[in-house]
Amino acid sequence: MQKALIGGLVALMLGPATVLLSLTAILNPAAEASCLPLTSINFFGNNDNPTPVPVGESSRVVFPLPAGTWVKTSNYGMRLHPITGIYKLHSGVDFAAPSGTPIFAAADGRVASAGPSAGNGNLILIEHTVAGQPVATGYAHMTEASIMVRAGDRVTAGQQIASVGSTGYATGPHLHFELRPGGANAATADPVPWLNAQGAVDLATGTPSATGDCGPDGDPTTYNGDNPTGMVDDPTTTGNITQRTAHILAQVRQQFPTTAWSCFSPRPGQHSEHSLGRACDGTFGNSIGVAAQGPALDLGWKVTNWMKANAETLGVQYLIWQGKIWSVARSAEGWRPYDGGGMHDPASITGGHYDHLHFTAKP
Repeated sequence: MQKALIGGLVALMLGPATVLLSLTAILNPAAEASCLPLTSINFFGNNDNPTPVPVGESSRVVFPLPAGTWVKTSNYGMRLHPITGIYKLHSGVDFAAPSGTPIFAAADGRVASAGPSAGNGNLILIEHTVAGQPVATGYAHMTEASIMVRAGDRVTAGQQIASVGSTGYATGPHLHFELRPGGANAATADPVPWLNAQGAVDLATGTPSATGDCGPDGDPTTYNGDNPTGMVDDPTTTGNITQRTAHILAQVRQQFPTTAWSCFSPRPGQHSEHSLGRACDGTFGNSIGVAAQGPALDLGWKVTNWMKANAETLGVQYLIWQGKIWSVARSAEGWRPYDGGGMHDPASITGGHYDHLHFTAKP
């Protein structure tokens, strides 16, 4: 693997003014129509009166490059610029990787900007809420053609947003990765301690971006019957589930055929959507009682993110997975801690949903 030392940024990005000056605005209706990246420096919708739009809590944090593909070549902090020879702050960490290596969004969030940025060549900034705190991550030096997101897009942790390149002030292909506590216009900080503190997960592969081809493969369809609460046979048990639940289940199984599901369950003495035929639980190569890990965990996240992104179309009311709950009604809050609802021990593998994904269909 070729190791590279990155050239720093032409404009030192230490505060809001310099960040805004470093970005180039490109508004191109033709690009938007053809699903090419649309860039903007307008992080908040109105630069005269910037009011950050809340971003829901991230589901998790991941490392921004696939496991085994990168070598760290330059740390955060003051250094002698390898191209200009000027001693200045290096505002991120450099990870050398082959050209074309996928770059992942480090957390769920909203794209603040994506496109040309002076010495960065091209820069993507994504705003997140992680552990209750606003933070932005930056990704630099990819080619413009590889950018798969636009300003305003919602992304999920592990979603591919671009590919490694060497545009701008760079001596070789690599990812320059930044952390900006407080948001896209804030000063940078060393991202490595943050990644460690958040338990960043190494992924072998990421989730394809939905923006690059105007929509993900396997787009779902809306239930078009006239009796969504009518009961039908549950294909996973001997019980019955609602027509809407059956509609959701069929589409998930078609999109992810290697998953296993169980829906109806009597659960006497409990108020449960399973006994009402409105809920199903899925596993991903693991068994109930065995926490999803490795490929099972990766597949579980792909299914969860697909269902979350298409919840309105599918008719999903809420999801529970990996100790957290997400609902359509409170989607602005993102993922919230799951307390078991009084029915389960959230500290257990099954009670906390560390071994299965639960979905509940709308009534």
